[in-house]
Amino acid sequence: MTISIPDTLSVDNSGKYTVSIRLRPDGFSFSGYQPTAANSFFFREINFVKGESFVEQLKETFFAHDFFSWMYKRVRIITETSRYTLVPANLYNEKRKHEFLDFTLSDSGAFCLENEWNESIVLYEMDNEVYEFCSRSFIDPKFYSHIVTQAMFFEQDSLKRESTAQMYAIMRDGAADICTFRQGEMQMLNSFETGRQEDVLYYILYLWKQLGLDQEKDLIFIHGKADACNRVIELLRTYLRNVAPVEIPSEIYFQGVGINLAPIDIIALSSCE
Repeated sequence: MTISIPDTLSVDNSGKYTVSIRLRPDGFSFSGYQPTAANSFFFREINFVKGESFVEQLKETFFAHDFFSWMYKRVRIITETSRYTLVPANLYNEKRKHEFLDFTLSDSGAFCLENEWNESIVLYEMDNEVYEFCSRSFIDPKFYSHIVTQAMFFEQDSLKRESTAQMYAIMRDGAADICTFRQGEMQMLNSFETGRQEDVLYYILYLWKQLGLDQEKDLIFIHGKADACNRVIELLRTYLRNVAPVEIPSEIYFQGVGINLAPIDIIALSSCE
């Protein structure tokens, strides 16, 4: 499989680029941009063959493209996974992180990574071989759970709102991430396996009721692939008044119009920078 990169990215100027490797269950994406250069953002998706070794396909793809070995300003490794747990920072002990993760995920056997966010520690899984390969392949890569970058983004969005609560639902292939904030304070964060659009609708409305949100005043924002996202928004408007797509900050388009096609966690990291 051949991956194309923009002509503006070369071995001579790669040190100006921030790049992201986003690992998902069926492949990965490679994206990047120059933080100070307009319209420099690019995003490439690579799909793997189902049933074959993920790490072997990852290695094969990396070794077939020399630009993965170039020097970059910053390298981010993002893992898309629903297998995570939050631990209050005041209770956290790094030596016991596997115990915390095992308590939530009883069959956990993968490498355990951590991200700090909002007085909490987010522990999440990453395949051991994949972690070791990524650690060796890049100089000082930073590892992130996709759920943390999303939550940071929505926390900042919520702080700009008034006294209403905001629910954010991110639709992924076969899963959905749902979180709720009120004036920047997180009320809930979880991920759910989904097989149909109706599953997303069920979880949203169930959580809406459980959290006691107001059908007339509180807000819900949806993000995902255009067709599925629009359909869920249409269905939700039967039950809730304030339903809309996730709002992307206008300044983010400075990096390039194609950034709106990237997953929200990629957008979130770009926005933070």
